Amino acid sequence: MLIDRLDQYFQREERSRPRDYFYVSEVGKCPRQIYYAIKSFPRPPLDGLTARKLAVGDDAHKRLVQALYGMGIVVAAEAPIPPGNLFHGRCDVIVSIDGKNYVVEIKTAHPYTFDQMASGPRRDHYLQLQLYLHYFGIPQGIVLAENKATQELREFVVPLDGDEVSRVIRAFERLQQTIFVEGKLPPLPGSEEKRDWEFDQCRYCPYVSFCNEGIADLPGRARIAEPQPVLMTADEERTGPPTLFDDLG
Repeated sequence: MLIDRLDQYFQREERSRPRDYFYVSEVGKCPRQIYYAIKSFPRPPLDGLTARKLAVGDDAHKRLVQALYGMGIVVAAEAPIPPGNLFHGRCDVIVSIDGKNYVVEIKTAHPYTFDQMASGPRRDHYLQLQLYLHYFGIPQGIVLAENKATQELREFVVPLDGDEVSRVIRAFERLQQTIFVEGKLPPLPGSEEKRDWEFDQCRYCPYVSFCNEGIADLPGRARIAEPQPVLMTADEERTGPPTLFDDLG
């Protein structure tokens, strides 16, 4: 009786906004998924269970940032990438430890994923942090991961890797040309894109029916005009639009 009502309460439609840029959180995601999200293709609503799981991550983020503030080491929080870049995003927090600044990315992880992170962070988390280090000009950062089930913490100190940053930026510059200039559906991802995947994204993709048919435009709808930039909330700037993929962490 209550469960059905709670599921309906938490269920929500995914919002889509026209944009001409990428989110940092889209690094490591399938280029076709990014295309369909940018072009506002329809997707199933976020079910109540998944929405509650995502809320757990939001709560952990707030709790840990509050603790860092209490320790007196926070330099900045929710700091946006300087404007005019290929990516938009807000880092979680920048802290100062022993005279050094660190960009901190806070992530929550399913127990299985957390166990897989015994020796290093998830690939997509690592790459997202690399972009923040690059854009803020800070040579080191920390991926701070919390186990969703036990609240156990793991941290990984990550130095800036200029070669990796250059590779990611080149890949998204090509994607920018394909999507925003040529208006084309990106080709199916190859080995270069899939090297950054942590799981089979096709299995969970909400756009798989469009992708399987190679659909670039919705039937009966004209090609979407060049999008105009829009204002976003701080949460949207930091994380991008919530997706079913986010809960897989």
